[in-house]
Amino acid sequence: MDNQTVKETVRETLARIKDDSYSLGISVYSDFVSIAHMEFEEYVIDFSNYGYLEYCLFADALKLFENNGYDQITKIIEELEDKE
Repeated sequence: MDNQTVKETVRETLARIKDDSYSLGISVYSDFVSIAHMEFEEYVIDFSNYGYLEYCLFADALKLFENNGYDQITKIIEELEDKE
């Protein structure tokens, strides 16, 4: 898999999480974005509102950092936000 294909997969995953979060009325995408964009400030997620689906979506988002750097993830988040 080349670098461009990996980048598209990350974008598609974040777009799916964003769409699912907004359509289901849950905060997973916004929680992830808040954590990803906070450099030195503390952001606390209220996990008491999370169920199985929310935890799975949040885990999918966190897994993106496994093979991608912070700069790449935040760039893709900004691209998705600019499309709104």
